[in-house]
Amino acid sequence: MEVHIYTMIKGCLYLVLLLGLMDQAKSAQSSTRFNVSFAQLDSCESLSVPNTGYGYRKFYILHELSNNNRKAGERLHLKFYVLTAMDAHILLSVTNHPRLNDRVYEIVIGAGGNTFSAIRNAMGMRRVATSQEANLVSVYDPTPIEIVQTQNGELFVYIPGFKKEPLLQFIDEAPLTINYLSFSSFGSNTARWFYDCGFDGYESEIAPIEKEETKIEKLLNQLNIQAENASLPANLSSILFHFQTRSLAYEQTNSMLQTRMHMMMHWRDSRLGWKPKDFDSLESFEHPDLRIWKPHMNVLNGALQSMGEVLQSYQLRVYANGSITLYAQNLQLSSWCVDSARNWPGERVTCDIELGLIGQEGQENVALIYDDLRKPIAPNEHVNTPSGWSITKVSVVMVDDDSQRRYNPKGMMQKMTGDVAIEFTLQGNRSFYMTIFYTPLIACQMFVTMSFILRSTRRSSLILIALLISGWGLMYMTRYASPHYVPPIMTAYKVIMMATTYCYILHICLIWLVLYPPRSKAPDWLVGLINNVVLRFILGLRLANSTDHDDLQENPWRNLAKVLNNLSLFLVTITFAIVDITSGI
Repeated sequence: MEVHIYTMIKGCLYLVLLLGLMDQAKSAQSSTRFNVSFAQLDSCESLSVPNTGYGYRKFYILHELSNNNRKAGERLHLKFYVLTAMDAHILLSVTNHPRLNDRVYEIVIGAGGNTFSAIRNAMGMRRVATSQEANLVSVYDPTPIEIVQTQNGELFVYIPGFKKEPLLQFIDEAPLTINYLSFSSFGSNTARWFYDCGFDGYESEIAPIEKEETKIEKLLNQLNIQAENASLPANLSSILFHFQTRSLAYEQTNSMLQTRMHMMMHWRDSRLGWKPKDFDSLESFEHPDLRIWKPHMNVLNGALQSMGEVLQSYQLRVYANGSITLYAQNLQLSSWCVDSARNWPGERVTCDIELGLIGQEGQENVALIYDDLRKPIAPNEHVNTPSGWSITKVSVVMVDDDSQRRYNPKGMMQKMTGDVAIEFTLQGNRSFYMTIFYTPLIACQMFVTMSFILRSTRRSSLILIALLISGWGLMYMTRYASPHYVPPIMTAYKVIMMATTYCYILHICLIWLVLYPPRSKAPDWLVGLINNVVLRFILGLRLANSTDHDDLQENPWRNLAKVLNNLSLFLVTITFAIVDITSGI
């Protein structure tokens, strides 16, 4: 007996607990702000409006017979639910393509950052009713919106569960006959609308506008299906391409080639053919929503923005026989190019752009083949070269195979069979550098050579002028010369500066020997050297007679100055000749 009573008590406790849980679940189900649960919204149709800004893109037609539970005296009775942070827009229109100034009814709930609501009689303007109630919409709680238009032209907007009175009210003296409806949001806000809900009896309010599929849409759908999820076409082993260079700039200090070109690629996909007679004699087709296989091209020696896939913007056209053309306009490519010739300023550099197609793992590599038989897009000779380099030759060659895999173990790009290189042979502007660097160098040589036949201040002035010009040229050269090595012309300027410095020191020594000679007697070997016939003949000095011999004995230091002057002229002239030959003047 006691056991039976205990069992009955235990069962009652379970029953009370179960009822409590059911009541709690029911309470939780209707605990939203306006007593609308998400479970109820499962019976509705829905529309998600993306964050694409303000605009009505999808229209619905209103049912004319049994729609929206109209009561006596009503033209229209609609009910919707919305989830959004702000700016819930509803458009009621006579036509499904309203213009900007056409009369419409535009209802905005939670405008101004969810601070007010309004009715407008034109899209985006002419407000006719306003409510300052704030925080009516939310991304967490569905907000119900009920719209009523009466026979006498009154338009009411209600928020059921918020208050019984209308939130907005507008009396139109010339009421519109509403046929279409559309939803929108504003700015970067998204919105999700719920309509035709069965739980509240409004299950047949509106219906999407059914449009007959056009020939273009049918062909687009057919091609996307035939493309088999943009998979690689069977038996496709190569792609033809040709290009037109539009701009080319070589940055020598950064070892970088900047190229802008138009490129056109051609291949065939036998899956994508159609009969033109079935599609209004359409021989070719292009569409932004075309989802077919497209090549993924990388610059193997790419730099900066070209380190990755470079075909980002292009036009794609499919032909009825399955041929496909891809046109990339103003394709900008950057690649590394090191000047290995080391012959500035008379460079002749060969830079290349190595191109390869990136396929999926396990697929055969698709080769790039230059179509030299097809005419280019436009003549290649009109190339803008803003960096001062001129193009002497353009060629397309196949690159050597580094590996059977596109990436090495370190993730670096490798060359494969089928990759190509577009080679540009560039020539520096030699005439420009001849003018600004070689001309001052020759002038310095002339000034230094002329200084040997002058005396006193004229000689020192020419030497100083040559020293200043060579120093200026050496400093100015650093703005143009490659910092990766010492160019021959820079070595020539250095030698000129050293020779000029030597000549200035020699000039001081000669003045000392002529004007302030040593008081001591010259050694006999020095007198004999000065009087040597062969030396005087080589240096262009007059051979000594009896009178000159006496003068040599009495004034050996002055004659030594002449020997040093002519000997230095001979040596400096030889040095200048060697400099001119090695520097390429």
